[in-house]
Amino acid sequence: MRSRKLLRLGIAGTALAGLPLLASGAFAATSQITRPIDDHVTVPLTGDVSAGVKYAKDMGTVADSMMLPHIRLELRRPAALQHQLDALVKAQWTRGSAEFHHWLTPADLVKYAPASSDVAKITSWLTAHGLTVHGVSRDGMMIDFGGPAGAVARAFHTSLHQVSFKGVTHIANMSAPLIPAAIAPAVVGVTLHNFFPTPMLAKITPGYTTNGPYGTFYGVAPADFNTIYNVNPLLNGTTEYGPITGKGITIAVVEQTKILHHDWNTFRSSFGLSGYAGTFVENHPGGCTDPGFTADEGEAAIDAEWASAPAPDANIIEASCATEAPLYFGVEQSLENLVTYGTPATIFSISYGGAEIFNGYAFTQGWTNLVEEGAAEGKSIFVSAGDSGSAADRGFVGTDGLGVNALSDSQYVTSIGGTDFEDTYLGQNNLYWHAHNGPTGQSAVSYIPETPWNNSCASSLIWRYTGFSSAGAACNAATPPPDQNGVGGTGGQSIYATKPSWQLLSIPGMPNDNARDQPDVSLFAANGIWGHFYIICMSDPNEGGAPCHYKNQGDLLGNAFGGTSVSAPAFAGITALLTQFEQEYGGVSGGIGNVAPGLYQIANAQFNNPTGLKPCYSINGKAIGSACAFNIITSGSNVQPCIAGSTNCAAAPGDAVGQLVQPSVGPGPAFHADPGYSLATGLGTVNATNLLFNYANLN
Repeated sequence: MRSRKLLRLGIAGTALAGLPLLASGAFAATSQITRPIDDHVTVPLTGDVSAGVKYAKDMGTVADSMMLPHIRLELRRPAALQHQLDALVKAQWTRGSAEFHHWLTPADLVKYAPASSDVAKITSWLTAHGLTVHGVSRDGMMIDFGGPAGAVARAFHTSLHQVSFKGVTHIANMSAPLIPAAIAPAVVGVTLHNFFPTPMLAKITPGYTTNGPYGTFYGVAPADFNTIYNVNPLLNGTTEYGPITGKGITIAVVEQTKILHHDWNTFRSSFGLSGYAGTFVENHPGGCTDPGFTADEGEAAIDAEWASAPAPDANIIEASCATEAPLYFGVEQSLENLVTYGTPATIFSISYGGAEIFNGYAFTQGWTNLVEEGAAEGKSIFVSAGDSGSAADRGFVGTDGLGVNALSDSQYVTSIGGTDFEDTYLGQNNLYWHAHNGPTGQSAVSYIPETPWNNSCASSLIWRYTGFSSAGAACNAATPPPDQNGVGGTGGQSIYATKPSWQLLSIPGMPNDNARDQPDVSLFAANGIWGHFYIICMSDPNEGGAPCHYKNQGDLLGNAFGGTSVSAPAFAGITALLTQFEQEYGGVSGGIGNVAPGLYQIANAQFNNPTGLKPCYSINGKAIGSACAFNIITSGSNVQPCIAGSTNCAAAPGDAVGQLVQPSVGPGPAFHADPGYSLATGLGTVNATNLLFNYANLN
């Protein structure tokens, strides 16, 4: 049936003529290496130099004898097979298609692999250069090899150096790798650097409120989140259906560290979730190496706990693999093994990120292949959009222009951005928060007005609140406001990925840019600058944790975090409710796959309804429309400051610091939250109950 549907879609046209069909309906891979391999006839892999090299301090050549035991060489499918897989995945999320929700298994992925003869030729080429090939990934799309740094550098005609970037030492190739032209058709690229993505969590930053010994804070507990985003009608069973709690659904949080099991239990018991049946297990998919406890433990605790918060009956798998070698990324290994070995999880949450220009082309394309395969298996994959606002670099005044997270810019994932609450700026804390916490920690009264999460001096809320006349005045002041420049919810346009068909141009605000725009949707993600943050439990003192004694404000602030690291697993939890509903009432078995296309369909209907915009503006707060699926953010921006004269930076004459701009999406700072879709917050945040029923009623 699958092959017949693909034929009707026109996949078997002249481009596929003569290709033999496998029993599965997939076409057999033809060889892409058709001439002898000659090391004297080479082509450069121009995208495989990290931009981090440009900004880093060169610390000299890596010793030839240094062992680099694991390096990824990413392979390319024949165009016909890639075309067929792409079409199948599109049909899987197209309602009315014969392939709708007909998912592949891990075993099916091998049928879309490059020709084994090509893999053997590339393997022989690597071993001829004194390198060791450890194996080929189960999907046939990656060769794992390694060897002494000198042999690696000679094989790829480049130089490997140690470089220092933002206080961290990296290994990086200083020029584009060269490979024989003969093998180039079958090779995407090679990752010879470790400018890898990092956790998208943000510890608490000083706020503007001043009451109490450490200030006045309104920390977000699970009960607050479920009130603000209207999850409670589902959990409490107050709709016409019974309780929807994530029962029977499994979420995998993809990590490279372990966490303390009792932290998850403490979080659940502290906030009224322990009465639900959700479970927590830790595994190392595919038998990968146990990573132990690492500096990323706080990230993994956030993911496991907050995936559970809106879906307390869901089962959580903390899937982690060690980063075993300098040029290997443990999170990528975890994802690869989940996809290629199989897992009961139908939802993945990933809270790591790094700008496309730092990750490089081969890394980004290898990741894209994995998430496409996951989508083909029916996995709903959520990735943090990032924590650097509109900038490519995080944590300081930018120098390298606009940027988005490479891990979240694929069309096969849903990119989750970040907001902050606007009540402190509006002087309305008392309107939206009770003075005291309830028994499960709740103090939020209702939905709260939101703005893009932006901790920088370029934020219009910050420079106005602190008495400056403009962003330029604030960012160039001798004593700037107490901000965290380079920190905020990321949004923008991909430099690699093109616009997917489901990013509908009919939606108000959607740029006609032929680029994958992100985020798709947002949730609260701030880390305290306006007094709001998420509460977690990470008590491991060896990795910077604090006791989970929430009545002690000092310990509370030690467990106070923000970042799209939290909004991504929280949205995964909301999707567990949607998945359960679809299984119980929609006749769906297994996962529901990529939810992004459905989100845009819902938004298209809501935003183009004459009454669908203004009643759903976030600034309405308590009075927001009761039928809104999306809360539309219309004030603020995620614009970041930048060094005058640097890429995408506009500065007034004489100013050392300017603001990032992007003329292709309109005049002014990049990027404003505007009615409809915006590159600051995507489609906005959600009313979970309305979103679920709108999604379930899609045609």
